[in-house]
Amino acid sequence: MSTKRADAGQDTREAEAARASSPTEPKSPQAASSTDSKPAGKRRRPIRSRPAALVAALFVAAVAVGVGWWWYAYGAADGPDASTSPGSGAGRGDGAQSGSPGQAGGRQPKPMLVELEPVRRGEIAASLALSGEVVAADSIVIAAAKEGPVTYCPWREGDSVKAGEKLIEIDREVHRAEVEAAEAALRSARAKLADLEAGTRSEEVHKAEANVRRWQATLNEAHRNFQRQERLMAKNATSQQSLDQAHEGMEVAEAELASARETLAMLRAGPTPTELAVQSFAVDESAARLALAKAHLDECVITAPFDGMVTKVHIRAGDLATPRSPLMEMYAPASLVVRFSVPEAYAAAVRPGLPVRVRADAMPGEKFSAEVVRVYPQLHATMRTRTIEARLLDPAGFFPHMFVRLSLELKRVADAVLVPSDAVATAPTGERFVFVVEEGTARRVELATGAEQNRTVQVLEGLQPGERVVVAGQAALREGQAVRIAGEGPAGGKVASDKPMSQSRQGKGPGNGKPAGGEGRGGGGGGG
Repeated sequence: MSTKRADAGQDTREAEAARASSPTEPKSPQAASSTDSKPAGKRRRPIRSRPAALVAALFVAAVAVGVGWWWYAYGAADGPDASTSPGSGAGRGDGAQSGSPGQAGGRQPKPMLVELEPVRRGEIAASLALSGEVVAADSIVIAAAKEGPVTYCPWREGDSVKAGEKLIEIDREVHRAEVEAAEAALRSARAKLADLEAGTRSEEVHKAEANVRRWQATLNEAHRNFQRQERLMAKNATSQQSLDQAHEGMEVAEAELASARETLAMLRAGPTPTELAVQSFAVDESAARLALAKAHLDECVITAPFDGMVTKVHIRAGDLATPRSPLMEMYAPASLVVRFSVPEAYAAAVRPGLPVRVRADAMPGEKFSAEVVRVYPQLHATMRTRTIEARLLDPAGFFPHMFVRLSLELKRVADAVLVPSDAVATAPTGERFVFVVEEGTARRVELATGAEQNRTVQVLEGLQPGERVVVAGQAALREGQAVRIAGEGPAGGKVASDKPMSQSRQGKGPGNGKPAGGEGRGGGGGGG
């Protein structure tokens, strides 16, 4: 028993010593008790240390792969070239020079694998990629001019209407009464004018003649009575008053006779031009009053000004319309245009008649032809853009405020010098350039470019048709760097396995191509 207790005590001391020397984190009491109960030599490593070791191994592997790729792509320019090793000169056009004293201790850059395409002539169009919206040139808001209850409005959004068709009617009885009164006044004025133009009737002439004869007889009787009074006065048989009354009666009869004769003369002569003109003016005045009354009444009935489609209705039958309140909105589908803006740099080049290609996100896969029909005369004060309108040449089923993408063709060149856009690069200072290959080395050529279309760039200056430009592998090219052309062997033969080290292919590791020492073009081994 004493021996067993001594062994147990020895094990306990060893476990405590192992825990004291262990770098692991403190554990909970439960975990400590369970660990201490086992012998120190039989405990396992903590499980958490295994993922950390795995991550460290993966990190080291990734660093090794990255260093290997960097050396393969760029490190050959600073490290010993494979061509200096024994037998490497067999792949160059002049392998004997690689072992010359001038190259014995020197370094030679690794040729870069590139792809070439020829400069060609072709047609290209200078175009602008823009966005715009479909708008209706003829779009109106119909408002009320009179106040009153709405008695007619059967329309809803989306209804089509014809020009002149009644849209809304407002009930106004007072305007109807004004129209009726004006019509009656006009009829009376016209009747009077017609009576004057017809001349004097014979009945009126006969009546005037009879009136003249009656006053003639009255004057004769008054004259005889006055003479009788004079004779009696001479005999002192009557009074002065009777003589004066007889004289007065004779004068009245003379005046009435003169008036009757004048009336008879006027009737026989007919109406004068002045009378006809005055009555004609009265007819015109009555007609104007009738037109004014009808205009007030017509303002209560609103008709469509053109063939169109109703987009919004603000009222219904029975609502009260007030002056200048909106009642309905509509537009003419035939007036739809594509409205867009061009930057100030291209504003002067846009003119009516230029072709436009239109695409709508709502109609994928479809393209529509249009042409510029209106160029606004000034730039936007804030945006510095010029507004343009283009009319669709074919029906497209567009509707107002639809978003569209369009391509505006500014000009077309039939015989242009063209290069792929992949070959053209832009320097930080703004110059555009390409690389061409001359005798196995890269040469940088600056360009003056023009239009761009479908990944093709027009060259104005710098290149001639037939020259070949680098289109892949130029990301790491430098002026005068040795290159090898994909698909061409040492003597110009085809090598199917060569791939250009373009920027998108350089991440595949050092096994992506063959060593540069055996792939150079003829004369590349000179290393001068």
